[in-house]
Amino acid sequence: MRKSLLFGAGQGARLAVLNLIKRSHNGLGVKQIATELGMSYMGVKSHCVTLASEGYLTTWREPAPKGRPLMFYRLTESGEGLFAEPGLGLALSFLRDAGKLFGGTSAQKLLALHYRAEAERYRGMISSGDINERVRTLVRLRDREDRMVVLSIDGERWEIHEYHNPHAALMRQYPVAVNLEETMIGEVLGVPVRRTEEGTRVVFSAC
Repeated sequence: MRKSLLFGAGQGARLAVLNLIKRSHNGLGVKQIATELGMSYMGVKSHCVTLASEGYLTTWREPAPKGRPLMFYRLTESGEGLFAEPGLGLALSFLRDAGKLFGGTSAQKLLALHYRAEAERYRGMISSGDINERVRTLVRLRDREDRMVVLSIDGERWEIHEYHNPHAALMRQYPVAVNLEETMIGEVLGVPVRRTEEGTRVVFSAC
């Protein structure tokens, strides 16, 4: 996250609020944020109002069974921009230059080499075990890489939800990277994997 864009008192708390909202499917209400972070309702409300006024959060309302509609906060485009990877431009520049110098397929070949190396790196850190154990280990590794990962397991069915994709801009310009990442995750886990996108969230699940 580009923390330098967040100034003023309460910076640490605001970062915590933004990180929590980023990990949510459709945004969070003040009460839920306060409970998750162990903060006061009014303290969270103040931070959310400030972040909304600065353009990082927006609100939406959902009908409640009783009383007034429930209000939730979620990230705006500017809020999502706080999580952008500033160094990604250099990688994109290299890929474009490789295409100019060595032909149209050179960028794809470089990306294939990258994901092959990533598969080897993950396999070196994931011990053998059942599929659920391998999935849990991969989730821990990916979460340490600031992908903001949440694991959902229901019996034999599992899903890996990644709320931050540091390579999103690269994948928009080079869609082949999407398939390469899907294949790489499947190779690491030893099972066929399906990769889908829901907004800014990436979901990996067993085929």
